[in-house]
Amino acid sequence: MLLKAMPSIALVLLFGLAAPVYGADVAPVVDAEWVQEHRDEVTLIHTSRRVENFGETGFIPDAPFVAMGDFLTERPGPDGTIRYLVPAAEDFQSLIQAMGVDSDDPVVIVPAGTTVYGDATVATRLYWQMRYYGHEAVALLDGGVAAWAATGGETVDAPVDAPENGRFEAGMPQPELLATSEEVAAVVADEQQARLVDNRPLAQFTGLMSKDYVQGAGHLPGARPLPFNLFVAPRDGIVYWRDADEVRGVVDAMLPDAQGPMINYCNSGHVSSLAWFAMSEIDGRASVALYDGSLHEWTLDGQRPLVIGRSSL
Repeated sequence: MLLKAMPSIALVLLFGLAAPVYGADVAPVVDAEWVQEHRDEVTLIHTSRRVENFGETGFIPDAPFVAMGDFLTERPGPDGTIRYLVPAAEDFQSLIQAMGVDSDDPVVIVPAGTTVYGDATVATRLYWQMRYYGHEAVALLDGGVAAWAATGGETVDAPVDAPENGRFEAGMPQPELLATSEEVAAVVADEQQARLVDNRPLAQFTGLMSKDYVQGAGHLPGARPLPFNLFVAPRDGIVYWRDADEVRGVVDAMLPDAQGPMINYCNSGHVSSLAWFAMSEIDGRASVALYDGSLHEWTLDGQRPLVIGRSSL
């Protein structure tokens, strides 16, 4: 990945500074001016929780849309169906091909840019899945369509269908990017060393609130809180990313003693993808993984240790 391989260009990634294309690589975050300059060199994909999130912003011309529900899947678990998971390689490959993407295309993922939850978080989840299947040349548009429009970029009322399927091929999964329930259980049992990082709002971390698809309240034993929304800096109604120094400051303040591998989790692997992106891709930290099933999978599996506060404990 460019940020880690070429740290000398890290300062040109964010907040109005252009990031160059090096062959098939793009920087993890690119701004609207950069996309306008390189529009013919990259493939854009709009994404959000639902297409209606673009109602106020419109869409960048000639770019398709994919909803979060279209690129997640479900699988049977020991005690019920586990939802919100990364799909099998062939299914993800077909989806990205339908977006008109070839394997050598630099891809820029475009949220609406007006909200964090269900928009910026969806963009980072799609980004993580592309990286998981080996596509290095992928970036996020800082501020999404809202930033694009604010800089004078043209918008249209609806996304387009890709004119033809692309030739994208999913690569081998990158296991270092994904944490499994078995690995998390080993960490909880002190059989494996990693910091468990809870990226949910603090009310959920403390057990004051919980999602209906998580069978319990509280957090994984030993986990530390680091809410996902600390990594973005909305201004003028547009959601921008914090830069690498700011991300590093947030992590150091919340996890001052954290060294070595980290596992980000939430309720379903959705909002934790935003924290993973900030820590792994913007800050360039090594050994940061995402627990795909997160607490939804953890609490459905009766063979695993239970989260704190589960009523049946």
